[in-house]
Amino acid sequence: MAKKEQSFNVPQIHLYDNNSYGYFGDYPIYDSDLDYRLSWLKSDVRIPKFKNVCFGPFIDFNAIKGFKTRSVDDFLVVCDEKENRITIYDQITLDNTPRKINWFDRDDRQQPIIFEPRLCLLAGPKVVGNLKYTKTNQSAVENMCFDIIQDMGFDDFTHQTSNRFFTPLPKINGKPQKYSVSPDSAFLIKSARDFYSWYKIYSADMAFEVIYFHNGEEQFRSKISNTRELIRCLKEDRERRNNYMKWQYVR
Repeated sequence: MAKKEQSFNVPQIHLYDNNSYGYFGDYPIYDSDLDYRLSWLKSDVRIPKFKNVCFGPFIDFNAIKGFKTRSVDDFLVVCDEKENRITIYDQITLDNTPRKINWFDRDDRQQPIIFEPRLCLLAGPKVVGNLKYTKTNQSAVENMCFDIIQDMGFDDFTHQTSNRFFTPLPKINGKPQKYSVSPDSAFLIKSARDFYSWYKIYSADMAFEVIYFHNGEEQFRSKISNTRELIRCLKEDRERRNNYMKWQYVR
């Protein structure tokens, strides 16, 4: 199995106090909704204020308040467990030219970093750990997938790998349903800007499926019949992901 290769830091979103404030890496996240409001205005006029001097990052804290959230790669997953839906909040702009982030540089090339909904999936959060912390409803195949992701160096810590796992739900007559042919779980990987890979795990058949999304739309999907093929797909995603992360964040 491939050894860990990641030798750079990927900034993650960390939220606190019921998603009322947080950080993206070392930088505080600003509220994109409150940022627009001027208390002395009695009308609905909304004037951009702080975005004139700072380019982020921003997120609408009100929209995600009360929901469980998970940090995966450099994006946020918001879990609506009542609707059995997860939503990826990701940056819509980040200009890393000339490979230096200056939060107060108002050069026209730097647009505000705003984390907004980019993709919705029918799924709920699932707890999956490594072999030492196997959960009662966790299959040996899920165990194996967790260890492969860790050994490949996608994450520095096991809790980061755990954040990737969800329970996908099929759609019947427009509504999510649970039934015996559902996959055990699925995990998310970001391979480039606005590119996401959604790997489903079918433990009973020792099989997998990967669905690739770009700009919030499904591009294509592929059945994976064995572990060797799964590792090949993950290696390709890892190479694309690492190239993207290095370009985006390494100084």
